[in-house]
Amino acid sequence: MLSVSVLLQRSGYFLLPINLLFWAVLVPRTVASPVPDSNPLYQFDGQVRLRHLYTANERTQLHLEIFSDGTVRGAKYQNAFSLMEIKAVKLGIIRILATKTSRFLCMDSEGHLYGSLSYSEQECNFREMVLRDGYNVYYSEAYNLPVSLSMMENLSQNRQLPPFSQFLPLVNKVPLEPMIMDYEYIQQVHDIESADPFNIMGQNQDLRSPSFAFR
Repeated sequence: MLSVSVLLQRSGYFLLPINLLFWAVLVPRTVASPVPDSNPLYQFDGQVRLRHLYTANERTQLHLEIFSDGTVRGAKYQNAFSLMEIKAVKLGIIRILATKTSRFLCMDSEGHLYGSLSYSEQECNFREMVLRDGYNVYYSEAYNLPVSLSMMENLSQNRQLPPFSQFLPLVNKVPLEPMIMDYEYIQQVHDIESADPFNIMGQNQDLRSPSFAFR
């Protein structure tokens, strides 16, 4: 290599690229490896997704719904009752909230699903497992039973997955409900000649600017 370098120095051509090539050969190669738990499907604390939980078999397609009375069932098409807010409470553990009814998806000790207005770690926490085909299975963290829209009773921890227990989180295609605006505040008339035309000080009686003390 020294003789080649001297020879190239004499010729004066392509010396720098060739030397860099020799150094690249001498440097030990490193093999890239994935960061542990780097899959984005493993949700971290605080991350939120708006999804419809879709499950199906050869003849039936269902989207998980939670109604105002706490009933949990499935609908063929996406709708306001099937839009869920999926939020991670810790690594690998999520809670599911129906945006329409503000009810949490919960499970009792026998695997029955219901919607609750209050959040309970024991009955509303689920472990999210990602399958090879892209579908998800949600197990109760407390009871280790899968979420299922089937009518099977007495779910066992050791049996195969029941029907309608593999869910595909789908992006929402239903128009979101319009935001409720405070029209009384928007339509009020502002006194542009006033020192406080937007009545900010009137809405915040406890706040006072130091300059008001000299007026």
